[in-house]
Amino acid sequence: TRYDYGHENYTQLLWFFEGFTSYYDDLFLRRCGRIDDATYLRLLGKTINQVLQAPGREVQSVAQASYDAWIKYYRQDENTPNATISYYSKGALVALCFDLTLRAEGRTTLDAVLRALWDRCKGGPMTEADFAAVLRELGGRSFNRELAAWVHGTRELPLEPLLTARGIQVHHDPAPLQQRLGLRTTDSGGSVQVKTVLRGGAAEQAGLAAGDEWVGVEVAGQGWRLSRLDDLPLYAGNYRKVIALVARDRRLLRLELAMPPAATVWRLALRDEGLARPWLAGTD
Repeated sequence: TRYDYGHENYTQLLWFFEGFTSYYDDLFLRRCGRIDDATYLRLLGKTINQVLQAPGREVQSVAQASYDAWIKYYRQDENTPNATISYYSKGALVALCFDLTLRAEGRTTLDAVLRALWDRCKGGPMTEADFAAVLRELGGRSFNRELAAWVHGTRELPLEPLLTARGIQVHHDPAPLQQRLGLRTTDSGGSVQVKTVLRGGAAEQAGLAAGDEWVGVEVAGQGWRLSRLDDLPLYAGNYRKVIALVARDRRLLRLELAMPPAATVWRLALRDEGLARPWLAGTD
């Protein structure tokens, strides 16, 4: 073998090896009848929301995430969502984009591309150039632009137009409070423990930090004990700014927090069964 499994093996292709597998593991459950359309779309929506809620998608491509797996993905800390993106979840969405693009252009599918890629590489090692060559051969054009944007770039993937064209309705539902604030917390011991503060959110702008204990909130001169994050809107009422009372390193801090505007999460629903059926059932 050409690989030494006693040492780290670096590659920029984990978005393919692991991400495409992640795409098909749920899709195959749908195609073999173990789950229905609604369940599959719920799982896909969960993956989409995981990626959209990670600020790291704007600073790290899935190719970079693949190469950095040994030094970042398996050594996560409180800043990981701000600096990295999962090659599993975003890689699955890259696979979705290739599949729906190929189907929309009518020449082939990702299923056929992967079968041809297996034959080309004899079931052995492959490169991104192999994938690009098979895409060109079966898709009838170069897909270098898509590879550059989706794999090596950090711009948003064209998920909504591709899903809509395939008969999937994208609903934008109100987001949970944690996402609106831009942080991740746990409720423990009668207070709110801050685990992660996401870049660019209201929590970061207020000065909250990972490790803070959010013990209370002050609104219009009145202080309240905060034992559950979900109680915050109750105390805030119609006020657009509150004071977060935070314990950090044995100090009690008063941080001005602007209540964020409404944010959304994705929810997918089947709109046109005729358009979606060949993809979901794998009948084309």
